[in-house]
Amino acid sequence: MDSSHPSSFSSADEKKLILLVEDDEIHASMLFNVLKQETAYHVYHTSDGQEALHFLQHVKPHLILLDYLLPRMDGLDFYDRIHENQELQDLPVLMLSAALPRKEIQQRGIASIQKPFEIDDLLQTIDRLIAR
Repeated sequence: MDSSHPSSFSSADEKKLILLVEDDEIHASMLFNVLKQETAYHVYHTSDGQEALHFLQHVKPHLILLDYLLPRMDGLDFYDRIHENQELQDLPVLMLSAALPRKEIQQRGIASIQKPFEIDDLLQTIDRLIAR
């Protein structure tokens, strides 16, 4: 998976960037590979919210693919933290999880997909969110 330093991503780059925040290595690897093979997007992976917040200090991706069940900070806490930042409030987030907190997701207006999911559904949702 991409272990590039955040500063190696340029906002002037013609390829759009997805930040994948997923702690399960099997799911992360699958998502990373699908996105690399089926899309033209750059993908940067991190396994926890703290590292993702650090990444966002340097680079603003076009979309965050966010697992709900993360160590140290769950997906909702992470979402709330990034939306405290004025510059990140319009950043689309797609939450992926087998255990989605539906009420909280609806209250925040977060796009979500329940695991397991169809790859085509995921790719269509990603394209729709990035095209906004």
